[in-house]
Amino acid sequence: MNIKHRIFIGFGALTIFAIACIKEQTPAGLILTESVLFNDSTYSIGTIPTPQTKTILIEEATGVHCVNCPAGANEIQQFKNQNPNRILSVAVYSDGFNDFQAPSKYDFKSQDANDLVKYLGGDPPKPSAAINRSLKGANDYFYYRSEWSTAINNFISQTTPVNIDFSTSEANNLLSVITKITFTESVNTPLSISLFLIEDGVIDLQDSSGKVIEDYEHNHILRKIITPVSGSTFFENNVTISKGTVLERKFYNIKLPINILNKVNCKLVCFISKVGNKEIIHAKEIDLL
Repeated sequence: MNIKHRIFIGFGALTIFAIACIKEQTPAGLILTESVLFNDSTYSIGTIPTPQTKTILIEEATGVHCVNCPAGANEIQQFKNQNPNRILSVAVYSDGFNDFQAPSKYDFKSQDANDLVKYLGGDPPKPSAAINRSLKGANDYFYYRSEWSTAINNFISQTTPVNIDFSTSEANNLLSVITKITFTESVNTPLSISLFLIEDGVIDLQDSSGKVIEDYEHNHILRKIITPVSGSTFFENNVTISKGTVLERKFYNIKLPINILNKVNCKLVCFISKVGNKEIIHAKEIDLL
């Protein structure tokens, strides 16, 4: 096996190349620099592992005071049931329809959620969903419910050129994440890696059509975007990432957000996306603990 190593420690600045690639699609006011320490190890392998099955990521713009959002969440769950282990989802509670009001117990809004919807074209009507960040229109990545099925079907039969494997460890409320990205096919576009922290099983009020649900179970709540909202870039200077290339990136000293209610109910979502058009090519999810 031929092995080539490269070690890199990143903190505080995104490379000029990556900024150039996303400049025209980055809304004003977003901070895209690295905010977490990481180090890299890269090498090549001769025996290529079996390619993983492509997983779709749905970023669901939802609201506590959106009467149609429970139906939207149910529809996404149906897509998951129909395609076992093929679809992941993140519930994004940005400002619209999420004003905190008694008798609600929790405020699900976050600056990360606001930054994410801004990055994907602006806070949309709810429920809406970005599906693998496939571009719907001019800098608009959010699809209406009536469009979800078609958008999902466009991706469900596709394959992915990368395998994602990762693990976590936690001590003193600081998280470390070790990711391993293996290229089972060559890729000729700049890529980035993203990490989202989500939480399931939070019981609180939810407006619904014709009623208020006092014990609604909120799942997949976006709690933290660990990487920059645009992702953490890698292999910026490579025109082609060759088949058999492996990137191991360790993120460390990640502070867990104070709004987490139960770490046992938290998951970490890792996904790889294209820097240019933002399209997600593969995603994976593991338990936080």
